[in-house]
Amino acid sequence: MSAAAPPSAQPEHTDRTSAGSAAAASSALRSRLRAWRLWIILSFVLLVGVVLSLLTSQDADRARLSASNAAPEGAQAAVRVLQAQGVNVVEAEDYAEALGLLGEGGAALLLFDPNEYLSGEQLGELGDEAQKSILVEPTFAQLMALAPDISQAGLVPQDVIDAGTVDADCSAPAAEAAGTVSAGGLAYRGPLTCFTVTGSSEPDAGLFAESEVHSAAVLGYTGLLANESIAENGNAALALWSLGSAETLVWYLPVPADIPAGDAPASPFSLLPAWVDPLLAWTLVVAALAAFWRGRRLGPLAMEPMPVVVRAAETAEGRARLYQDSRALDRAADSLRAGTMVRLAARLRLGPGSSAADVVQAAARSTGRSAAEIDSLLNRHRPVSDSDLVAWSQELTYLEEEITEP
Repeated sequence: MSAAAPPSAQPEHTDRTSAGSAAAASSALRSRLRAWRLWIILSFVLLVGVVLSLLTSQDADRARLSASNAAPEGAQAAVRVLQAQGVNVVEAEDYAEALGLLGEGGAALLLFDPNEYLSGEQLGELGDEAQKSILVEPTFAQLMALAPDISQAGLVPQDVIDAGTVDADCSAPAAEAAGTVSAGGLAYRGPLTCFTVTGSSEPDAGLFAESEVHSAAVLGYTGLLANESIAENGNAALALWSLGSAETLVWYLPVPADIPAGDAPASPFSLLPAWVDPLLAWTLVVAALAAFWRGRRLGPLAMEPMPVVVRAAETAEGRARLYQDSRALDRAADSLRAGTMVRLAARLRLGPGSSAADVVQAAARSTGRSAAEIDSLLNRHRPVSDSDLVAWSQELTYLEEEITEP
């Protein structure tokens, strides 16, 4: 009859088995983390970048000439100048809000729509409701709808832009208050034209134009209102006089959502046949399955030492054969000459900034030869054949051996 095991033997064995399983699981987890640590780090960096981008750009306004944009191309500084003078500047988010604000009466409109999002009908409605319309670099369609007696006159000449400033040369109160403004942008002609830039044409064209009944004004350069140049010359004075004629100014920059439904361009995806979407989804699924299959089949990359060690002499011999096959005597001679110069400079204990003339003079002093002979051998000789190249290389070797001898 066999002896019974001690009561504590079975629990001790169970504890050892559990401890071994836990250690194996922990080791496997650490191994997996090491294998995937690169992807974990990259994912974490990407996540942090996305979060920071969302946090920093959530409330940022980067629209050109936006009333709340503090960047160089924004117009926050001009708006603050107007507000400091008692003008109530209201920024409209879309067409409906702009039309509603103007409908309350007694408000002027600032419009900057370089992409021509608004139609002629929308522009006409805005002009009917506004006490005065101030257009910044307007297009032909915008002029026809809001200021038909003002016309475009092309780009401001380069010589005027190079000069930097333009004089008022008119009797308008806004121009007289400004005196001079920054040059750039587009030129316009109207019943009243100021800051002329094309004096050779009739009538003159300038950066500021106003309609005959003063119901519309044109600013031909965005730099007259931009933060980066509002403080230059008389830009701020011109902005205050031209935009501060009414107690309320509706600052409106149209957005793509303001495009009328009938005028909006068709989406490229709407032109595709119906079977493209399911085919694209199926292609993505197949690509993901193929990537998973190939990834599991190939496995992770394994680092191992190279089985062959190539001696430096073999690489030098291979390069020499390439030079010989291509008959590149000049390149082979340049390589020999450069190598000899480097070795001689080291043996003669010359500094890294030494020139070829320094090497020649030091070699002449060391060998007792003339500097002209050393210079001819090192720098002047040009081999014309393979045999001449071999003989010249032997002479270079003799020179090195002569220098190294005590």
